[in-house]
Amino acid sequence: MLISNKHLSLIKDEILSSKSQRAGTYFNISFSEREIVLTFAEPITLDNSEYYGIDALIKLINDKIEILTCDFSNIKHYDSYLILLINNLKELSKSKRLAINLIGVTPKMAKFIELFGKEQSAEINNIISTGFWENYFSHIGQLTLTGLTDVKLFIEFLGEIISKFFSLFIHPGKMRWKEFPFHLTKSGVNAVPIVFLIVFLIGMISGYQGAMQLRQVGADIYIADLIGISITRELAPLMTAILVAGRSGSAFAAELGTMKVSDEIDALKSMGFDHIHFLILPRIIAVMFAMPFLVMLANFAGILGGMLAALSTLELTMVGYLNEMQTALSFGDVFSGLIKSIVFGFLVSSIGCFRGLQVHGGAESVGKYTTAAVVTGVLTIIVADAIFTLIFQSLGI
Repeated sequence: MLISNKHLSLIKDEILSSKSQRAGTYFNISFSEREIVLTFAEPITLDNSEYYGIDALIKLINDKIEILTCDFSNIKHYDSYLILLINNLKELSKSKRLAINLIGVTPKMAKFIELFGKEQSAEINNIISTGFWENYFSHIGQLTLTGLTDVKLFIEFLGEIISKFFSLFIHPGKMRWKEFPFHLTKSGVNAVPIVFLIVFLIGMISGYQGAMQLRQVGADIYIADLIGISITRELAPLMTAILVAGRSGSAFAAELGTMKVSDEIDALKSMGFDHIHFLILPRIIAVMFAMPFLVMLANFAGILGGMLAALSTLELTMVGYLNEMQTALSFGDVFSGLIKSIVFGFLVSSIGCFRGLQVHGGAESVGKYTTAAVVTGVLTIIVADAIFTLIFQSLGI
């Protein structure tokens, strides 16, 4: 039995309720002799739930109707009410012995239904599939957007840190100074053995590699120039910063992340404490203060390692090596490395604290952002080192 257009119009009016004149845009009904098609055209959210009543839809179903098709191709916004609506439609189709067909479901919507629905989404047909290259470039785009968002948030975080840092000159008592020695010992003094060992070995390796090449052209004495300049200008500050990023940067992220997960930072804020003055600045200032001393020790370790390699490989004396190094090195070489170390320390500690404050959820998020703190810190250090190299070269330093 076919339904007349007049009858269909009356039923539509009943479905879409006279309560709101705009409710008619929420879904459209079309049908054939064997199928009813519901085309949704508005966001399926809890706020709009009153416009999706299906009681009157039962009147459209007769013995000849076999398929109930729901078209979600126009839906861009939805919430958990989508699951409730689909479950209601499934129950209706089951009671009327109809086959339900969900079409126009995007992969994101299908995943949402599969995650939160009572039943698996095996019944969903005609899912809009995407190809490999579309997914690949979509993933790259998503990573790019995430990276740009992180850069924006980090710049805002740096601005807040710098403003709070300069406010200490006016109100020095705002910072928790008794935490400063603890973080200085933890980030500086405790890092001395690993920094000394690593840079010593790097200096020795550089000495052996340089000696092999210089010996071929009879320029043995210039091994002192190679070791001295490369260690003081580049290797010592760079390797020290990378080691501090692995030790202190990750520790800051893990500590602050754990505090964030356990709501300790929120508790501090609720008690009127500024978490920047209380937690962040003591860590950053401690690392910035410790970095130049670590780099000076690294300079000594790297030069010592290179000298041992040179003396054991080339026909040089210690006096000749040190005299040549004294001639080759200048205060500009040493101070350029120290300037880098202060900036590297600021970046490493800031990124560690920034990543720690980004933690949300549980323990998995702590691990994720701790790893991100190390990776981002090392990448930022290398980029900053390249910028310093260009600046120093243009200034003739």
